[in-house]
This record gives sequence, structure tokens and C-alpha cells, in this order.
Amino acid sequence: MTGSVPWAGSNKLFLLAFGVFAVAVLLVDSAGTAAQTPSIEELYRQAESAQTAGDLPRAIDLYQRLLKKDPDSVQGHANLAVALAHAGRPKEAASQYQQALKLDPRNPIIQTDLAILWYKQAHFDRAAAQLEAVLKEHPGKGQALLLLADCYSRLGKYRDAILLLEPVYREDPNDRAVTYLLGLALISDGEKEKGAAVIDPILRDASSEEANLLMGAMQLSAGDYHAAVATLRKAIDRNPNLPLGWSLYGRALLEDEDYDAAKTALRRALEADPNDFDANLYLGGALRHDGELQAAAPYLEIALRLRPDSVKAIYQMGALKAAMGELNEALKYLEPLAQKWPDFQQAHVELALIYQKLHRPEDSRRERQIVLELDNKDRQNGLPPKK
Repeated sequence: MTGSVPWAGSNKLFLLAFGVFAVAVLLVDSAGTAAQTPSIEELYRQAESAQTAGDLPRAIDLYQRLLKKDPDSVQGHANLAVALAHAGRPKEAASQYQQALKLDPRNPIIQTDLAILWYKQAHFDRAAAQLEAVLKEHPGKGQALLLLADCYSRLGKYRDAILLLEPVYREDPNDRAVTYLLGLALISDGEKEKGAAVIDPILRDASSEEANLLMGAMQLSAGDYHAAVATLRKAIDRNPNLPLGWSLYGRALLEDEDYDAAKTALRRALEADPNDFDANLYLGGALRHDGELQAAAPYLEIALRLRPDSVKAIYQMGALKAAMGELNEALKYLEPLAQKWPDFQQAHVELALIYQKLHRPEDSRRERQIVLELDNKDRQNGLPPKK
């Protein structure tokens, strides 16, 4: 006969009771965890609140947690992009904007915000492409159009800026912002008379800083450098923060051969806008001319990055490399330039000197002959000799 275990029944009751207790504990823990884990809506509310309060690290963390739960939230990606941009993390911000656009490809607000991010990072070509997409879907006036016109001008694509702005100007000639941008683009593109006609309403207000800046730009374009210096000085005296004011003033001073004042003005321009192409180009060129080669290099590198196809920027970089004794590097810039723009005399002058230093006498003689032929062509056309 098998002996009984005196506590067997009570053991079963104990185990059953323990099991019920354990399940109860699990249920309570589960309920507590659920209560502690915020919903998507609560995460979004907390993230927006942190972002509004300026607590960017917390806002970023909350948006990232939200997107783990809801990776297809267009607004979540867009808001995270804004927070990252304000936190100085532009590459991550761009990635989030692009993710949002994959989910909502035609969202004009997100497209424009991404364009503004590219613009602030001086990626004007990318910003322009984004803004072109916005205007294709949503044609008309507004921030996107003005920003695209400014991108074109910064890229040296003045003709594109003119074609963009002219229809809007014809529709509303009293839109001062459009008139201002169109006038500057026309002047920069060499259409001085047409530009003067467009900006005439602004010029009538001779007391305004915009009028003085536009008049100074026209005088600079026409080669009246001394007058341009005086007119542009009036403009920046009235408004030291006038866009392009210090840059144009510095260029006018350079042409008027006041080099020290020009460099000071161009540095002032770059304090206001480090991605001002002309200020970088002309300050770098002036420093190179004065033998300050190491100081010139970063400015010319920025200018070339901003406009990789700029004849002037390519030439300046080639001349800088030559002055630094990097002759073969200089040829990489100057030889293609002279091939593409055979009438650009300064490139041939520089090449003649470089070939001579490299003991390539035939090439040097050929370049000197081209320089003489270009001089003769200028004289026949009644042009002054090149400086």
C-alpha cells in the first residue's frame, strides 16, 4: 500500500493560490506599463510642447519615439526635421524632410521648407530644384517664387531669374519685391537700359536706400566706378544691413583702386552673408593679388563651390595655385578654361607664365601669341587694353 503524503493536498492548494497571485501581478504590471507608455497622440502632444518651449533635445527624442510607433507620420517626419534644423543638424533634417516627401511627394509646405534648408546651407542648386517642383505644382507668386529668383541670381543664372520674374512683373508692376529682384537681375545680365526702366519707380524715391543701391549697381555695371562708390556709400549709410550693399560697395572700391577699403567692405559683406559669391570671389582675388595666398584660399574655395562653372572663380583658383607654386594643379583649372573660353585673355597670360616655368617654351610662345592677337582684336574694336 502506497503511503500518503500528509501535505500533498495543501501543496496543491498553495500552488493554485500562487498561480492566481502571479497572474494577478502580471495583469497589474501590464496595466501599469500600458498606463506608463504614452499613446502616439500623447507623444505628439508632448513633442510639440517641448518644441514650442525650445527644448529641442526632448522634442527630437519624442518625435523619434513617435516615429518608431508610427513610421508613416508625414507631420512627425516634418516636425522632427524642423527640430533637427534648429538644433544645427541640417543633414539629419534634410533626411527627415525627404522621408516626409516620400510619403507625401506633392506637399508644398514640406517642399518649400526643404528648399529653405538647402538655401540656408548654400546649396542653391538643390534649393532651386526643389522650388521649381513647388512652382510646377503650385504656380503663382509668393515666397517660393521670390526665393527661386534669388537662388538663380546667386548661381549667376540671371537669365533664368528674369524669365521667372517678368510674367509676374507684367501682372503687377507695383510689387516692389519683384521689381527689385528683376531690376538687379537685368542689370547683372547686362541689360542696363531695360533694368533702369523696370526700377524707375524705385529710383524716383531718391532718398531710399534701395534706390541708391540700384543706381550704384547700374553705375558699377556701366564702369562709372567713382560715382558707384559714392552712391553705394549713401545706401549703406542709410541701411548698413541692406542685402548686397557691402558686397557691391566693396566691388566698386576695388574697381576704383581703393584696395584696403574694398577688403574691409567685402569682409563686412561676409559677416552678413558668408555665402555671398561676389564677396568671396573678390575678397579672395584681392588677397591673392596682394600675395596673401593662404588667406585667399578659403574665400576662393567657397566661391568655386557656390558657382563651379564661374569663369572668374575658376581663373582665380588657377592663378592662386600658380602663385603657390602648384603649377600642374594650376593647369587643371586654366587649360580647360582657356579651351572653353578662348577669348578670356587673363587665362592665356597666366598659362604663358606657367608653361615658361615648366620649361615648355613652345606652349608658352603659343599662349603669348594668343594674348597679342586678343590685344589687336580689342584695339580694332575700340576697346581699352586689359589691365
